[in-house]
Amino acid sequence: MQKIVIVTHVLRALGFILVLLSLFGHEIILNVFPGLEGKSINPIFYSGIVVYLVGAVIYFFINKKEKADRRRREIEESYKAAGLSDSDDVSSEDAASDSDENSNK
Repeated sequence: MQKIVIVTHVLRALGFILVLLSLFGHEIILNVFPGLEGKSINPIFYSGIVVYLVGAVIYFFINKKEKADRRRREIEESYKAAGLSDSDDVSSEDAASDSDENSNK
């Protein structure tokens, strides 16, 4: 999971750099890509925006999932610390699934 988080940070940084280059680095872009002289460098700006948004959206969904997992773990730990157990819910679900399996046989 950590690798994909690092990739999202790299995508966001790359998008940020592309946007900055398109706004302030016309000479650098033209030195690297001399064929763009006399043409618009708007595609570089738009590419930077798209790359940044892709990284941000992926990071949003991954972070949302991690927060939900962390919250679930904290709730389970608080139940254990309070001496309560949700084993009643689990045992009733297990009993229901066991009865379903027995009826299918």
